[in-house]
Amino acid sequence: MDLSPQQLAFKEAYTDPRSTTFGNAKQSALKAGYSEHYSNNITRSGNDWVSEIVRDQERKQKAEKRLDEFLEMDVEDPAKMRIVTDVAKFVLKGMAKEKYSERYEHTGPDGKELPTPILNIIDKYEDKN
Repeated sequence: MDLSPQQLAFKEAYTDPRSTTFGNAKQSALKAGYSEHYSNNITRSGNDWVSEIVRDQERKQKAEKRLDEFLEMDVEDPAKMRIVTDVAKFVLKGMAKEKYSERYEHTGPDGKELPTPILNIIDKYEDKN
């Protein structure tokens, strides 16, 4: 969903834990420059973009809660625990990438740079024509 700059400002203010208006739709809307009236009703306005942002934030919070619960549990049913954990990881990796994504580095042996291509296929193709 493409968001306007003002909508993006709302999303950032609402979803960024470092924001002074984190999780507060009205204050986030005001911070993004929406009117007092619109800000009072932003979650009831019927706008799909607002609903999606709020729903995504709620999913992230639920997934983090499940993850915290899992860390405190004694494993009784390993199959159930695996499912709960996999779902929480899936949601958090996809929706809270800045905090939970995995990082992969592509390097050569011993962390050295990857070799540059020896042959440029496009140049070789053009030489034949």
